[in-house]
Amino acid sequence: MIKYKESPIFYMGNKYKLLKQLIPLFPKECDTFLDLFGGSGVVSMNYQGGKRTIYNDFNTNIVELLRLFSENDFEKLDLIFRSIVDKYNLETGLKRNMFDSEEAFLKDTNAKKIRYNKFRNDYNNSSSKDYYCLWVLSVFSCNHLIRFNKNNEFNASFGSNGNYNDNLKNKVKNGCEILKNIEILNKNYLDIDFNFLNNSDFVYCDPPYLNTEAVYNEKRAFGGWNIDDDYKLFDILEKLNQKGVKWGLSNVFINRGKENTHLIEWCNKHNWNVYHLNRNYNPFSRGNSNNDEVYICNYEISLEG
Repeated sequence: MIKYKESPIFYMGNKYKLLKQLIPLFPKECDTFLDLFGGSGVVSMNYQGGKRTIYNDFNTNIVELLRLFSENDFEKLDLIFRSIVDKYNLETGLKRNMFDSEEAFLKDTNAKKIRYNKFRNDYNNSSSKDYYCLWVLSVFSCNHLIRFNKNNEFNASFGSNGNYNDNLKNKVKNGCEILKNIEILNKNYLDIDFNFLNNSDFVYCDPPYLNTEAVYNEKRAFGGWNIDDDYKLFDILEKLNQKGVKWGLSNVFINRGKENTHLIEWCNKHNWNVYHLNRNYNPFSRGNSNNDEVYICNYEISLEG
């Protein structure tokens, strides 16, 4: 069984848990693989079919975080990350059952929260935002959120379960080893020049979903995403299809009982191939989301075995 690599970037909606279903649906090989809405980079990191891999995302903060790993080696990053953690004393190394009492545990957690808030304030008040610090902030934030307010201030609250542990260090190491071989772009999908693509290439799209709730779908997060963006993306995919370029699109037909009607109609109109994936889209583990997540593509897939 293939062991897929996790990205060192925390990002809601990332496709890690779906890779074992998604990757087999991708073309076995291509000349150029363009990950148009790259997010955490986990798809770019794990698809091995492209001779050339191009990652793109519009969110500058996420792109700059990804570049930390593509442009540095593990030893350097590990040293920097550990020095930041030590500076603000964010790591206690103690689990809940290691405390003498619940009161002692809560006291320690509150003290750690105070230190985290101090760290967050220092980051927001700094004249130049340090992406090393931003990544460490995400390690200790609630649900590892990377979230900003309208003033571009990091405002994710403290998460008591954050730790810079061996598992996370392994993700950092994987990121440094794999991302250095990937080209990274920071563009709006509408500003990408697709003319260089031909019928030997493959474009994967994982845009924000209209009927899901996620940080990247908020208006304050780099403009948000609306139905007009969906239609503009549909137009791009239709034109790529006319050129013979293979593409795949991740989305949902149904989420929390709400049907994505315009997407379904577009698929039916063009007779695109649709594959229904087995996943309850639920980033915060709050019950069953009752969804129908799909992979849509313009090429035939031969599933072996």
